[in-house]
Amino acid sequence: MTAATATTAQPLRRNVLLAVVTAGLAGGLVDFVYASVMFGLAKGKGIDKVWQGVAAGWLGKAASTGGWGSASLGIVTHFGIALCMALAYLLAATRLKLLYQRPLVCGALYGALLYAFMYGVVLPTRFGAPYRWHGLASAGDLASHIGVGLAIAWVLARFLRSPLED
Repeated sequence: MTAATATTAQPLRRNVLLAVVTAGLAGGLVDFVYASVMFGLAKGKGIDKVWQGVAAGWLGKAASTGGWGSASLGIVTHFGIALCMALAYLLAATRLKLLYQRPLVCGALYGALLYAFMYGVVLPTRFGAPYRWHGLASAGDLASHIGVGLAIAWVLARFLRSPLED
């Protein structure tokens, strides 16, 4: 590697890391707000209870008595998953330019795919029972995941487009 290649590669790596972190935080924030409102505040619970439920994947039933400590673990887990979602989209976008050229369509489809994976694989595996559609509540969950996909795709499209494409 030449000195010119090394200096070019370093900012590129930093930009890719920044892109994934920003996209993961954006997507995670969409679902964080949705889950906190719909599964916490709208049901008369504190939002800590929502995130203790996520931490229960690590801690079991003890998460419900762990206060903000276990809620924080749930929040970190949630955003960690969102970062993985952003990284997966980025890796796919390096092979399929359409993913960053058409972020609205592709992001919405990615969000629907994330919903299908979460409710078709993750939750049934975690709880040992298949997921069933619950009308408007499930439609809200689907919309939230589409919002996650859109946020991730939009942020990454901004980072991945070259100035010549704008």
